[in-house]
Amino acid sequence: MRVLRALAALLRWRLVVPLSALALAACAPEVVRQPAQMTPITEQPGGSIEILEDASISVGPVGYRRVISRGSVWMRIGRLVEGEVYKPVDRVFTVEGAHIHEAYLVLDGDRVVGFYLPVERAFSPVPGGPDTRLSIRRRQP
Repeated sequence: MRVLRALAALLRWRLVVPLSALALAACAPEVVRQPAQMTPITEQPGGSIEILEDASISVGPVGYRRVISRGSVWMRIGRLVEGEVYKPVDRVFTVEGAHIHEAYLVLDGDRVVGFYLPVERAFSPVPGGPDTRLSIRRRQP
């Protein structure tokens, strides 16, 4: 009986250590971000864009993806050094890693260069550079 208990304890620890390591490896990394100062558009309404086709965008270093949905409308609210900042109209858009962050699109023309995280006041670049183009229709105020 004593030998069986010792064997069961040994087997349990042999499973606990690898499973714990696996659980730690499965944790999502933080969304890469850097402090950013957004300059709000104050002189006139910023205009908006409508997304004409779904676009899948990489978020973070591990390959998380988000879809920018066809038919969604985004209002230009400001600018960063990296590009123009667009906030979704009538919805909340998020990106996630270890945590979930509210996010606005940052575009250079029709290319997605990253996301502005308003709560953190930070810019999160799209991994691998701005190689995703959005099919958009510009709407003037």
